[in-house]
Amino acid sequence: MKSTELNLIPIFVAIYEERNLSKAASRMDISQPAVSKALARLRDIYDEPLFHRTTSGVDPTAFASDIYPAMAAALKNFTSTLSASRDFDPKTTSRVFSIACVSAASYELMPKVMNLISQVAPSIALEVHPLFTEDYESDLRLQRHDVIIDMTPRGRTLLKHEPILTEELVVVCSQDHPRLNDSVTMEQFLKEDHVVVSRWQARKSLLSSEDYSELEKRNIVYRAAGVVEMLPVIESSDYIGVLPLSSVNCFSEKYKVKTAPLPFELANLDLCMIWHPSRTNEPSHKWLRAKIKAAAKQLRSSTQSSN
Repeated sequence: MKSTELNLIPIFVAIYEERNLSKAASRMDISQPAVSKALARLRDIYDEPLFHRTTSGVDPTAFASDIYPAMAAALKNFTSTLSASRDFDPKTTSRVFSIACVSAASYELMPKVMNLISQVAPSIALEVHPLFTEDYESDLRLQRHDVIIDMTPRGRTLLKHEPILTEELVVVCSQDHPRLNDSVTMEQFLKEDHVVVSRWQARKSLLSSEDYSELEKRNIVYRAAGVVEMLPVIESSDYIGVLPLSSVNCFSEKYKVKTAPLPFELANLDLCMIWHPSRTNEPSHKWLRAKIKAAAKQLRSSTQSSN
């Protein structure tokens, strides 16, 4: 289908749902001959019959029933984008934004985002999801999520991303660990049993040999759902882990753990906003990204002042 023929999609949906060409024409506010012409063009494009005439109108063929869900979804996404672009007013809208994020962002960054939003947009709500997604591009294109908060994407991607926070990583162990003190050698690091954050879709850790080749030599004994879930395991055992320093500081009063610098060179990790390029200039999406950036700035300021 050529871009100039995308106007056929709402006509097909109208015919399918109304089961009558006259009703479809009335719904689309066009003439019945225009609907008939559009239907004939659709038959040519697909080289398939789409509807059978009946005494009361038309019935869809099996092929039309097969393509209807995709057509309806395309129309819904298009109209929702138009609505978001034209009608967004944060003071009055009751929009619900969906954000999928790594656990470190869910307990530190997201509450600050919600606080900033509630000050100026009392009817806007957030849905914050665990990062249980493997196909970022598909989930963002289909608007299952408006934004994903994760580490910088690896490799080539069509998605847009912008760094918002930089995390310093440290080795973490229990305060009374029998072998480790304020510093850890690489040999000590590899001898200990490790707790890691698991990538949900595979038996891999969030930080892997792709980040530093020697990490593949670790003996991983526990894969946790997130950073917070790692801390009680580390506190109550001789296991060690690699965590963001900000996360350790956030829970320092609850968990009796200590930190040491990494025994190897590893670039600090950027936490990024990731979104589909089709949303870049959408007013509501730009507004959301601005709130996330403002919240990240607040978080950076509070971390620096505490240090």
